[in-house]
Amino acid sequence: MRKEDGVKLSKRTADGKIAYLIKPILKVLQDAGGQLERSEIKERIADLDDQIAEYAEKVTISKKKGNTYKEFNFKFNFAVKDLLFNGLVTFSRSSPVVLTEKGENLNLNTLDVWKIIEASKTHWEELSENRKKKDFDLNDSEEETQAEEKIKDEFKESLLAAIAKMSPKKFEAFSRALLNKMGVEFTEKGVQVSNDGGIDGYGYHVDRNDFRTTRVVIQCKRYNVGPVSEPEINQFLGAMNKYQADYGVFITNGRFTSAAKTAAKEGSPITLIDGNELVRLVIRYELYIKPVQTYVLDDFYDSDE
Repeated sequence: MRKEDGVKLSKRTADGKIAYLIKPILKVLQDAGGQLERSEIKERIADLDDQIAEYAEKVTISKKKGNTYKEFNFKFNFAVKDLLFNGLVTFSRSSPVVLTEKGENLNLNTLDVWKIIEASKTHWEELSENRKKKDFDLNDSEEETQAEEKIKDEFKESLLAAIAKMSPKKFEAFSRALLNKMGVEFTEKGVQVSNDGGIDGYGYHVDRNDFRTTRVVIQCKRYNVGPVSEPEINQFLGAMNKYQADYGVFITNGRFTSAAKTAAKEGSPITLIDGNELVRLVIRYELYIKPVQTYVLDDFYDSDE
């Protein structure tokens, strides 16, 4: 065991941060059956570990140009590339990350992530030399993949930044509008009991497939500092029982601690919607957004023939 293995993620060296991400990436891929989009992997490893969740949200300002960026995205891409170099995953332009047979059968309990880091160094040196010679064609596809990820990340950041500026009242209305698109019909009671016992909305969801109607209550927390913790989930559980809800929906623009997620599974059913899931649902239901179509050139244009 290296000394760095016990160091907090944010305080580790560059290689230490990459090493910390490798095992969670492999775990979520194995749990998912072997393949996930990069954005899905990022979200799932953040759900596994509060340190990763905090690191993923940390914004750094460039000293040279003053640009903002997230170091996590770079270290994540390095970690995925290290797994590729070691024959544990495969991926190509705009495709999911896929576990190889070697990756699927890997025992994570005995895995030494530092061996993966060490084994990758030769590959990184070769890449560096090839880029200097300007004859590394695969680099173009890698840059395009990162460009697509950047576009997705920029939209996500702009959406979450806009939500963060909402007043608590507007965020409640926004959350009710989203749930309404998902099939929940709110009653006037939902407005009247706002801030009463942790309830920001009360309504009914009609499942037309099995003719079942369920009572739903929601809690909305627009947080710009700190995650939603276990006590808040427990308070919401008490409010759910008070209003005899069949299930609850807790919505935040931030994230939930691991303890909060555990608490949500132990009592009455609670669906947790964090910032990542909120972005995905806004896109899926096109809530207050306008889709924009764009185009990319096919491989046909790469040839000089």
